[in-house]
Amino acid sequence: MTGFGLIGHAHETASRSGVRLRIDAEQLVALPGALEVARAGERTGGDRRNREFVGDRISIDAVPDELVSLAFDPQTSGGLLVAVPSDRVAVLTAVFDDRGLHVSRIGAVEDGSGVVLA
Repeated sequence: MTGFGLIGHAHETASRSGVRLRIDAEQLVALPGALEVARAGERTGGDRRNREFVGDRISIDAVPDELVSLAFDPQTSGGLLVAVPSDRVAVLTAVFDDRGLHVSRIGAVEDGSGVVLA
């Protein structure tokens, strides 16, 4: 784990690829109890450092703070962020399902630059 969290990895991907990543915060997957802890205001040191690293380069559109916290937290396995062409999503999902693995579509790649958490 690099500690960048989902948002940090999304920023690196977007900036190096010359695209905008739009992440749907409502689609983020959380471990049991994680949202309750975030709602209670608990934050990791990595959350703070990740906000300092990329926080001013991320556009956040009316997202509840607990979901923003999940996106910045380094424990979100941000390194598992994968982008595939839209016409290959069904195939990827089927392969994961066949192997009993979880996959979630949490956003899209768009023309533009940066990361939008909406």
